[in-house]
Amino acid sequence: MSHFLLVFLLFVGLAQAQKAAPSPELEEARSKFGRTEEQECREGAEICVRLNNVAAVELMLEVLRTWEDRGGGYLPQAHYRDVVWDGLRRITDPYARRRVAVEVDEAKLAWVRQWCVEVLGEYRDAAFGEHVLSALRDKDLGTRRAAARAAGKIKVPGAVKPLTAMLGDKDEILRANALEALCRIDAPTHQAALLKGLKDKDGGVRCALLAAAAECYPAAHEAWSSAALSDADWRPRMQAVDNLGGVRTKTAVDALIRALADARPAVAARAVKRLQELTHQKHRQRAAWEAWWRDNRESFVFPEGAASAGGGDEPRSVAYHGVQIASDHAAFMIDASAAMQGRLKSGDGSKAQAAHKELAAVLERLEGQLKFNVFTYAEEVESFEPHTPAELTAKTRKRALEFVEKARRGQRKDIWKLLEQVVSNPDLDTAFLLSSGEPDIGTYVHWNRVTWHLAELNRFHKVVVHTIVYSDSAWYREQLEKISAVTGGEHRGFE
Repeated sequence: MSHFLLVFLLFVGLAQAQKAAPSPELEEARSKFGRTEEQECREGAEICVRLNNVAAVELMLEVLRTWEDRGGGYLPQAHYRDVVWDGLRRITDPYARRRVAVEVDEAKLAWVRQWCVEVLGEYRDAAFGEHVLSALRDKDLGTRRAAARAAGKIKVPGAVKPLTAMLGDKDEILRANALEALCRIDAPTHQAALLKGLKDKDGGVRCALLAAAAECYPAAHEAWSSAALSDADWRPRMQAVDNLGGVRTKTAVDALIRALADARPAVAARAVKRLQELTHQKHRQRAAWEAWWRDNRESFVFPEGAASAGGGDEPRSVAYHGVQIASDHAAFMIDASAAMQGRLKSGDGSKAQAAHKELAAVLERLEGQLKFNVFTYAEEVESFEPHTPAELTAKTRKRALEFVEKARRGQRKDIWKLLEQVVSNPDLDTAFLLSSGEPDIGTYVHWNRVTWHLAELNRFHKVVVHTIVYSDSAWYREQLEKISAVTGGEHRGFE
């Protein structure tokens, strides 16, 4: 009897034994999953994680497979799915994990296959390589993208051939994920392919691969990052600045000082931040950095520890709800849900009125200095400009404010749909998300899933999302703060 067959029979036997005699704890978890309160679902997931067995995984998978909302006092089903996905991610028993892997092969629903192969990637266990290989052949694009990422995290040697076949795929995310995975599996063999990928026709792909280069080729990527500062697309330039900020060499400082002249203010601002972190100097203006480096380059020694915050020699820019706007390509996302009709304690009038007043003041101050777009959102997302940002003029400012005033009102907020649309726009580098609270509906609603997928998407886009919350709830504020944190943004809360 082969080793694989022996393991399989043991796995089946364990599963059947657990089904035949469910534990009282498992039945308690099942009961909690059937109740309306989200906290009950969380408690059920914690029980399953503690049980850490096949039967517990199967119970969580039942919740994960449910797409339709249940009504009758239940929250939208996405809330419960997000909770159990996190539970599946924390499973450690090898047989229980294999039950997740089997779901990748057998689930009829594409999103379940995708989410389960994402979990396998989080396990980083080569024992599940065969299931990742199966997912690489999946008919669903989302599952193939996730499988390519998982193959790199797990470092599946047998995935080299199918991943190589994906390098010419028309889908930019898939081909970038495939090439990154190949570099993780065998960096020396695929260095030439990476250098070719850094010239991909899509700027987002070049950006994502440059980030991968810093991890997979730590001794070589400085030169590639320095060269990327001349890229025609701002996104690889931003990633290059981030890469160089992690290199403690004088040539990296040379390159970062060159980046201070970048045509995108957001890229130049990031270069200032990285220089401050590397050198512990507090200059903000390009001329001050150039003069300091000219006088100190020869004798400079990199300091140890973290740089202190504050200080600098550059006047502050225009602020939106207290967050400085270091961008000339920005989006403002305004909540249009019913909760915005409530009163804002820290201001006069309703939350909607306060949001409109703040936006009007900022746009007036930035007239002639900004390309911008405005989005309103509730169950659906609407944009002031459908495709590219508009030049901020007196005329477009007036039209944008009228757009906000006339926005279609809704009851609940789909923040993931909003973020996916805004972050995917290659012209925008900064976004200000104003919300009355946490996401209510959508494919993903909890910060754990929203931020996981936002980080995945932002590998290609580098958008900084700042969050502003009008709410008394510490829980709501925390949800939005996590969203800004994963992009390097700032958070402000108002009661």
